[in-house]
Amino acid sequence: MKRIAITTGDPSGIGSEITVKALHFYPLRKEFVYIIYGSISEHDNILDVKKINSIKEANKGGRIYHIDISDDSVLGFPSKQSGETAYKILTNCAKDLNSGMLDAVVTSPISKHEIRKSYPDFIGHTEFFAQSSNSNDVIMSFWGESFNVALLTTHLAVKNVSKLLTESFLKTSFRKIFKETSRFIDKPKIAMLAVNPHAGEEGAFGTEDILISSVLHELAQEDIEIDGPFPADTFFAKKVQDYDMIISAFHDQGLIPFKMINQDCGVNVTLGLPFVRTSVDHGTAFDIAGKDIASEESMISAINFAERMLNQNLSELNSNYSSFARHYDTYMEHVEYNKWVNFVLRRYYKDCGKDPEQILELACGTANIATKLVERGFLVDASDIASDMLKVAYKKPFAPKLFLSDMSAPAEKNKYDFVLLLFDSINYLKRKNSIEKLFQNIYNYIKQDGVFIFDISTLQNCRDNFDNFVNIEDQEDFYFIHQGDMDESENFQFSHLTFFEKQGYNFKRRDEIHKQRIYRVQELIDLANKSEFTLTGIYSIDKTKNLLNTNVESLDTPFTRLFFVLKKI
Repeated sequence: MKRIAITTGDPSGIGSEITVKALHFYPLRKEFVYIIYGSISEHDNILDVKKINSIKEANKGGRIYHIDISDDSVLGFPSKQSGETAYKILTNCAKDLNSGMLDAVVTSPISKHEIRKSYPDFIGHTEFFAQSSNSNDVIMSFWGESFNVALLTTHLAVKNVSKLLTESFLKTSFRKIFKETSRFIDKPKIAMLAVNPHAGEEGAFGTEDILISSVLHELAQEDIEIDGPFPADTFFAKKVQDYDMIISAFHDQGLIPFKMINQDCGVNVTLGLPFVRTSVDHGTAFDIAGKDIASEESMISAINFAERMLNQNLSELNSNYSSFARHYDTYMEHVEYNKWVNFVLRRYYKDCGKDPEQILELACGTANIATKLVERGFLVDASDIASDMLKVAYKKPFAPKLFLSDMSAPAEKNKYDFVLLLFDSINYLKRKNSIEKLFQNIYNYIKQDGVFIFDISTLQNCRDNFDNFVNIEDQEDFYFIHQGDMDESENFQFSHLTFFEKQGYNFKRRDEIHKQRIYRVQELIDLANKSEFTLTGIYSIDKTKNLLNTNVESLDTPFTRLFFVLKKI
């Protein structure tokens, strides 16, 4: 197992908030141990964390541990004390990193100004970890969805940049950037930005770019291919999409366009350390600290990037509802949720003669059904595999107890007497043996005489509402296209979702494809009868008649949605 540290930064800033938000519903991997260094006292009630005194106690994969390093700093009001605490967090973490007890660190933002009140030589995270680990020639880099940037110099005054750009320094830096980038990108295309306007106009505006060109030519003999130097004023408009890594001579030259384009999703990565170090690409945001509005997206990206640096076989986090989640409730506002709640409660009461005591909704999405049940006084747990959907659900009034979990995952035995799987979620299970596994797991944890209700999108629904279907939503900062089609010969329905979301000055395109199996009613009856459940009824939400004993083949076409009621007898 690999251990990943997460530091919460300045206790007066947003570090604690974004750390907890990022880890809440984060898909913790069994091959990693997660250790928070710092204070999370304002938020730890929503995380399952174990407080420890020593890194040696963090020994279980897929678990979050907490080494408490806190003070009484006030959110939004940085001070010398908050700077001292931030520095203490770093030194404690660095000790464990350099002892080999940690494999990676993900850092929250700090205030260099507040730290320097007590430690005048402090420059920043990058320099701190380089010095504490005796690492030379480290490189500050930034990785984002649109492009990646590496900096030749870090926190250095512009007037001192040219003095540092010697032949030796350039060769060492270029070799390091090429080597480290090649760890993550096979045969990367790399570009160097010019230091001077128009690449110096052959020396008219300075000779730095002539030297850079000469060094790049020499390095090409070592199979280190770096193009440039390119005039920076036109590069990001015309050439940026052609390269995997862009090298900038100084801090703001590369980071102004990077932070403008890669808002909330960029990751700061220090290359050349003996351990992995990633970070958010933003500051402490003291002005919004304590207001619960800070975005955790960069922290999520930083944690996932650290995981992928430690295990390159891991994929990037990519929920199929990552974009849709933010707009799901608006898109589904036509649904009569109260009608659905009334229907399932009525069916339970008909079968059991009482109200349920403990309800579980699987694949709950943004928990519109579960919240209605909680509002009516029921005890409800709800789970979903899409963390972005759960984040929306968590913020709602009457939110149930939420879990990040696959619908087919086992649960605590004999805990629930009513289990729901609604909005054709079962159609996402593309194989019959997956449904068999689902039925068995639910049967194992549902109480005796418990009821399980699921619904399906029927063949007729796919024909009427999804085949050759196109819908467009046009809003000021959001444009959404939903295209549906079906392959009846293979029994699959497809929803192609295209989102254009405003990010800064641009619109970012994201695509999702949702694939569902079209099950015939007889197939599901056979699967239910094969299980240990008893199938007690099949219903349409608009009719009270039990359709189970009617001509089954006729049910595929008159109804667009059908509900199956199973009971553990």
